[in-house]
Amino acid sequence: MPTSKLGHELKVGALIVAGLAIALVAVLSVGERQGLMKQKYILYAVFSDVSGLQNGAPVRVSGYQVGVVNDIAMREVDGRNRIVVKLRLEKATQASIRTGSVAKIGSMGLLGDKLVEIVPATYDQPVLQHNDTLRTIEVMPPEEILARAAEIADTIRSAARSLNVIIKKVEYGKGTLGKIIDDPRMYVNLDSLLVTLNHLSLQIKSGQGTLAKLVKDPSLYNNLNQAAANVSVISDSLKRGQGSLGRMLREPGLYATLDSTSRRLNVILGRIEKGEGTLGGLSQDAEMYAKLKSASVELDALIKDIKKNPKKYLSISVF
Repeated sequence: MPTSKLGHELKVGALIVAGLAIALVAVLSVGERQGLMKQKYILYAVFSDVSGLQNGAPVRVSGYQVGVVNDIAMREVDGRNRIVVKLRLEKATQASIRTGSVAKIGSMGLLGDKLVEIVPATYDQPVLQHNDTLRTIEVMPPEEILARAAEIADTIRSAARSLNVIIKKVEYGKGTLGKIIDDPRMYVNLDSLLVTLNHLSLQIKSGQGTLAKLVKDPSLYNNLNQAAANVSVISDSLKRGQGSLGRMLREPGLYATLDSTSRRLNVILGRIEKGEGTLGGLSQDAEMYAKLKSASVELDALIKDIKKNPKKYLSISVF
């Protein structure tokens, strides 16, 4: 009886030892996987949406796990509600995460659990220290990507149906496009147009016609260039106040004199139009105009007669 009791106790003790060993192995395995036995340091990342990220989610650098998400909290940052994610990272990987590195939320698989992915910066940047904050970028979640893809697929199907309808109309010769394709005159007209363009191109190359002369004759360019140079010279002269126009632009007195003269001339012309004064009377009186014309004709005849018969009008007497 005592021997049987001792054997039973030994079995119980062995079972307990085995259980403790298994528990120790499990703890060591989980600790190794979670990095509990390694030195750690903390970095922070601030997001507007974490898309279901949970505590304990892995943190990776270029696909390699370097830590876990230690805490997720909503806080006010720069006057807005943001999600602050605390990352507990292995100290041994600190050299890989430098200023300029970017954190983003990804997925393990298309619809898998969330994780934090860190895109490292170049090695010429300083290393991020304990409690520093990473830059972040917002990535469209897979669910939204699938929704957008479904919308695009619907649009493509609708466009395909519309295109199929158009193609059938073209096949039956319906609509403008169908008529153009089925009508042989379109081909004839295009062929004639190409022949004409080819002929015109040959004429230009051979120097025939006005267009060819404009293309090949450098005198047009030279004339335009000379005209531009002349305009530039005139503009410079005006700026310096040279010449009558330049002086007019720069001297207000000359402008005032011309303005006053034009005003007086306008008054005189107005009086003439109204028939005022001698010139106005002449311009309005048709009879006076006729008399002046008649006197002018008679005076012209008299001058001609004097030239022809001067002795008739000049008499010389001698004592």
